[in-house]
Amino acid sequence: MNKITLLTALLVFSNTFGQVQKKFFVEDVKSVEYVTVNFCVNDEAKISEVTIVADKTTYENEYNIEQLRQYLLGVQYHSDSKLKNNCYDSTFEFINNKYEIKNLNEEECKACEKFKTGIYEYKHVLYQDTKIKRKRKVQREIFKDGKQIYYIKWISDCHYVLTYKKMTEPRLKHLIGKEIDVEIIDVLDDGSYVYKSKANFEEKTDFGIIKKIK
Repeated sequence: MNKITLLTALLVFSNTFGQVQKKFFVEDVKSVEYVTVNFCVNDEAKISEVTIVADKTTYENEYNIEQLRQYLLGVQYHSDSKLKNNCYDSTFEFINNKYEIKNLNEEECKACEKFKTGIYEYKHVLYQDTKIKRKRKVQREIFKDGKQIYYIKWISDCHYVLTYKKMTEPRLKHLIGKEIDVEIIDVLDDGSYVYKSKANFEEKTDFGIIKKIK
């Protein structure tokens, strides 16, 4: 996506922040990169400040980052919004546009058999401290304040389903039994893989990178 296309895409989104697109398919990244901003909402329910959070930003296209920042500065919430007079972080994803439609062929899929067990980490600015311990039927995700446990069912060597089994965060207890469908859509030179996933309890499709470390 070139500069003009990104700017045009931003301008057609709703001015309600909850409906702003958080993912952009672009040409200038190898896989997935991130921009994290801190935005402040004033007493008039308008975003009045947008600051880039450098240690949680990996995308390097300064022009597109500035277009994103300027767009957010135009966001106006409802006058009774509970967001008023506070600041928040939000992370945007910039994804190589080939991943919008990419899938692995049968031969490429066979090479993913090695991902059925092992220890992994997310290559995501928000989950840098999360470790994934995967056995053939169970996946554990361990982070600073707790862990999440999933049943994992392999549909093929590059397609699996995670079912929430247990989590230590009380606010997530309602997810037990719900599923996330995950497809491996690329294997990178450093041994990591690109995935796309969709949960059966929400509409959005997620993209990310997981690296095997052991």
